Order: sequence, then structure tokens, then C-alpha cells
Amino acid sequence: MNICFVCTDNFTRSVIAEFCMRDYIRKNQIEGVKVCSAGIRANSDVSTYSTLHFDLMNELGIDTSEFERTMFTPRFGSDPSCVIGMSELHREYIKRHFDYEIALFNELYSGQSTPVKVGAPSEPDFPEQMKRLIIYIQAAIPDVLAAVLHRQPNSL
Repeated sequence: MNICFVCTDNFTRSVIAEFCMRDYIRKNQIEGVKVCSAGIRANSDVSTYSTLHFDLMNELGIDTSEFERTMFTPRFGSDPSCVIGMSELHREYIKRHFDYEIALFNELYSGQSTPVKVGAPSEPDFPEQMKRLIIYIQAAIPDVLAAVLHRQPNSL
């Protein structure tokens, strides 16, 4: 099973989900699941984006050393694969450009079609928001993985 988390720039939300799931899989010695992340515009300029999430994940013992931005394309490894979007924007983009239905992260976690949101670095409580986002995603990973493993696999 290949799982690909998708967000816009492949820099924050999908990356957090990827590395939290990799960490969970490693710690629980789960075999047969590969995880990646990609962005629908992973060629964007992120030079001014915050990198706080990398520091926070590393503080939690989550290894992010293999981070690499990747543009979403129709194929991510061998089938079966599961693509998980972080918001409706990602679902709509993939449906429009690839005619492919994907699940949203929060649908798999809580049954709700709501986006995984990230605050703006200019907000005064941004560090706390980022920490809460990582903790939220990290806590959701076991349920998201269980939901993926019990779903009918979809492939691109």
C-alpha cells in the first residue's frame, strides 16, 4: 500500500502528515505501507515560508531528514495507492486535472469534509498553532491509517 498526502506547496501540511505517518509506521513496525507527500504546486517559491514545523517535529523525535518537495503526478509508486488531500482545493484539483477521486484527511480521521488548516506566520500565536497542528495530525495518524487499510484501495 502506498499512501500519498497532498497539499498545495508540499511544504507544511502534507509533509507533517507524511513524516508523522512514517514515524508511526516505524515505531509500530508496520510493514507493507509506504508514505510520501506531494503538492499541486510544489514548484512554488517557499523561501519565505516558516520552517518551524521541521524544528517542532524534530523535537518530538520525528525524523524529517528525508524531506523532498514533490510535484503531484498521476503515479506514486506501485498500486494499490491511496491519495489523501488536506483540503477540498486538493480534491477538486486532482479531480479536474486527473479525473481521480481522493479522500480528505479529516474525512478519514473524523468523517468530516473539513480542511486541515495552518495559520499564517504573521499571527502572534503562530508557533502554538503550528505545534497544535502537528499534535493534531500525529494523534490522527493511527485512525487515518486504519481507515485507509480498511478502504477499497484506489490507484492512479
